[in-house]
Amino acid sequence: MAALIVESARAARREAERMRLASQELRNVVRESNRVAQVGTARAAAAEAAASRCRGRARSLASPWSCLEWRREDEQLSRVLVPLD
Repeated sequence: MAALIVESARAARREAERMRLASQELRNVVRESNRVAQVGTARAAAAEAAASRCRGRARSLASPWSCLEWRREDEQLSRVLVPLD
């Protein structure tokens, strides 16, 4: 009977150690996933901010000198177009 109790205690200790190791591995995986998710979220926020700035530049604005609407300067056009002066 005592041998059965001792063997049960050893088995319980082994199981507890196995559970501690599995739990630690899961915590490590969750921390890494959280880090990757935070990096992805930061990149998405930066991309959204850049897209928002581009959308803001593309909106028509009222000219301060007339009632005509115009768009803000386009970086691609400024590289292609050259002044004729």
